[in-house]
This record gives sequence, C-alpha cells and structure tokens, in this order.
Amino acid sequence: MNVDLIVFGMAGTTVFDGHAVNRVLRDALAAAGVRASPGQIHAVLGLPMPVAITTLIAEFRGQAAASDRAVDAVHTDFVQRMIWHYESHPDVEECDGASELFAWCHRHGIRTALDTGFSRDVASAIIARLRWQERGLLDAVVASDEVPRGRPYPDMIHRLMSEVGLSDPARVMKVGDTPVDIQEGHAAGCRYVVGITTGAHSADTLSEYAPTHVIAELLELPDLFAGAQAGAA
Repeated sequence: MNVDLIVFGMAGTTVFDGHAVNRVLRDALAAAGVRASPGQIHAVLGLPMPVAITTLIAEFRGQAAASDRAVDAVHTDFVQRMIWHYESHPDVEECDGASELFAWCHRHGIRTALDTGFSRDVASAIIARLRWQERGLLDAVVASDEVPRGRPYPDMIHRLMSEVGLSDPARVMKVGDTPVDIQEGHAAGCRYVVGITTGAHSADTLSEYAPTHVIAELLELPDLFAGAQAGAA
C-alpha cells in the first residue's frame, strides 16, 4: 500500500466516550421538545452536527421548524454538554491501540490526521484530554465547521491533504466507523476507504457502502499493509 496520509474519524473510530454522542444529542433535542430515539440519532451520526440536528428537527416537526435559530440553540446546548463530557467524564479514553497506531504510522513515514463531524471546540477538548498533539502523534486536524461542507462531502479530506502538502488522493487512506465516513473517503478519491466496527455500525452495514476494507480494531491496520506487501512480492 502506497499511503502517505491516513485520515481517521474521532468518536467511535479513535475515541471511546461511552457512546455519549447519541445520549447527549438526544438530551439536547429533548430539552428543545424533540424526542428522538437512539435509533434515529444513530442514523445521522457522522454528519456535521448542525446537519444532523436539522434533519432530526425537520423529521419530527417539519422543515419550517428547523430554522437556523432553532438548530443553533440545540447545537449550542449539545456542544456545551459534549465539552463537559470530554473534559470531565471518566469514560473518555482513546480506542484500543490508537496511540500505538499513530506512532507506527510515523515510524513508517505515514502522516496521521483526524476529521470529525464535531465543531472545532469539541474536537479540541478531546485532543487536549488525550494529549495526542502534545505527544506529537498527529500531523493535522480539521472539524466540520472549518470547511464549507462536512461529510459525506470531501472538503475535510481535501483540507487535510493541503495542510500536509499532498495532492494525490490515491495516496490517502480514510478510516471511519459510519457510512458517511466511507462516502467521504470515496468522494475524496481515496484509494483505500476502511470501515471500522468499534463505533456506531456493524460490518454488514458498513459493507453496504463499498469500503475497500472493514476491520474490527485499529491495530488491524498494520496487518493490511503487511498483507498488501506480501501480495506484491
């Protein structure tokens, strides 16, 4: 595999948070009078959070109710709750093998980046809690509010490629736990688009979106590289 950059998702891919995103989004919506089920929340995970909130408000109350003001109010509440969770809750930790994998990538000349459907303030709280940047484990990070369009569009991956000086998406791998992660990778032209089952979706669900690979844990990635090299020998 000729890969110069791997773009990882955050919650569910490299970050374990006790499945808090589903619960916290339900709580923020409920405070605004929208009673979404865990399954309805599950269906929009991975999207930019304002898009997810707009979708759910419109589903319950109609499109007219999903005004910018209503969406902003729920999103502000959600962000405040999530920042508190990521800064304070004992359940927050990296997914098994994340730091080890980032270090392995760097030893093999592969840059590491994160993209997320969260806004930058939430992403920054996570990264500070896990100390990834101060340990030199990340080369770039982008959040959905820093580009014109979040997932499933390719804007975040293109932004990360620009930041690390890459122009060929065929040398980029995308790894994520949701269908929109996979759609984002394909939209960006990544040669390798890897679904991972540590988060929101099963292997069967992810396979419906035609990833190049599906893995069960992060530390399976080095085996993919080793397998590709063996096949080429």
